[in-house]
Amino acid sequence: MKRIICIALIVLSSCATAFAQHNFRTGYFLDGYIYKHKLNPAFAHERGYFAIPVAGYVSAGVETNLAMSSFLFPDGNGNLITFLDPSIKAEDFLSGIKENNPLNVNVDVPVLSMGFHLGKSFNTLDLSVKADVRSNLPGSLFSWAKQYGNTLDMSNFGVNADARVELSYGVSRKFGEKFRLGFKVKAIAGLAKAKYEMEHLALNMDQSAWTVTSKGAGYFSAPAIGLKTNEAGAISGLNIPSDYNDLINDALQLKNIGGAIDLGFSWDIFSWLTLSASVTDLGYINWTGISRLESTEGQVEYTGFDNLGGGEEIDIAGQFESLGNELLELVYPKVAGTEDAWNEDLSATAHAGLELRIPFYKRLSVGVLATHRFDGSYTWKELRGSVNWALFRWLSFSASHAESTFGQSFGGAVNFHPRGINIFVGVDSFKPAMNVTPQYIPVDSFNTTVAAGVNFSIGKYRGRYPRKSQVKTQVEAK
Repeated sequence: MKRIICIALIVLSSCATAFAQHNFRTGYFLDGYIYKHKLNPAFAHERGYFAIPVAGYVSAGVETNLAMSSFLFPDGNGNLITFLDPSIKAEDFLSGIKENNPLNVNVDVPVLSMGFHLGKSFNTLDLSVKADVRSNLPGSLFSWAKQYGNTLDMSNFGVNADARVELSYGVSRKFGEKFRLGFKVKAIAGLAKAKYEMEHLALNMDQSAWTVTSKGAGYFSAPAIGLKTNEAGAISGLNIPSDYNDLINDALQLKNIGGAIDLGFSWDIFSWLTLSASVTDLGYINWTGISRLESTEGQVEYTGFDNLGGGEEIDIAGQFESLGNELLELVYPKVAGTEDAWNEDLSATAHAGLELRIPFYKRLSVGVLATHRFDGSYTWKELRGSVNWALFRWLSFSASHAESTFGQSFGGAVNFHPRGINIFVGVDSFKPAMNVTPQYIPVDSFNTTVAAGVNFSIGKYRGRYPRKSQVKTQVEAK
């Protein structure tokens, strides 16, 4: 039973992140990369642009510290065996498992995105649909499964998810020749919210009884969608309207309103050294009519099956059902009431970058980017170094290496950006592709982000590498 539960959770958790999408951090120093302003609003693109809806920015990835190499081991005969095999020592398996194992999903789909130069300013307008899902699997789950312990503590388990629409307007303005300040103002409409965290959840087993103690709380809100409950009041499903017009009409009423700002700067300390920093998503959403959830604080004890060996007919199925109903009644969240309003802070992200251009060949640079996501128990951080090469004014490359909460990664990107079009493709980590099973399952890591996009560029070139004739004209104009 333990093995089945553990394997199911691992598989489901891995699948849940298979379509994760994230901001592409390898692109932070990539010359000509259009969507730098998502990371730092002070960054201005070399030309104006407008995006092909959805295709302007498409990404897919995973952020987790779990890896198949932590669960599969070579048996010495060219085969792989699972961590549950008796030949695998518990200490060898658990050395690859952290106390907390995050599973993060972030989706950002631009419906409308454009940028244009106006005097000394670069302006952006962006309409996006965003979703964030964060979860955590406690290391105690895996320890319990391997060591056949009698106690499972899942008190650190939690899920926090929301979906929203963001309309943003950003300005990046140049002050003098070396300094840029940027900001974005965002209007936010919340679409859906689901948050549930276990303050306490423990399962204790011995030969005479199974005991579960739990306590949890959370919130739920979604347009035109209600919660189904059973006779005990526990949530058993969702009431989704058959007519999707109800969902659309409810969403268009914009009941859940919020706002945020992004702030950033870029400073060319010398012609060969640039310092930059930003903080994004400083804001909140005000949710209205939200359902407050909780699981009963208490304990359920099940002392085993009746009449075993007594010669009487035993209703095993019925007794299992009784056990299941008692456990679910305790663990499943219930609707505890509704709240007229609830303010929730957004999860802010801070970036700090330093780029050093080679003095005798400034088209080649090295950069260091530090990222910190402020998200309570789902907080993560990363330090990424990169080598960047603007081979031509219209073709650039970047290669990166990172150490983060999710482990080690190696990335790369290429940007083709001549007049009229901008095409980019990149990967935040090649590591999953470097060691795969015959079924193409990554062995060492799941952690990666793949990004690609096609956009149209407009206007004259205002990047770092103008033609000599343009430089002469600019000098004469001054």
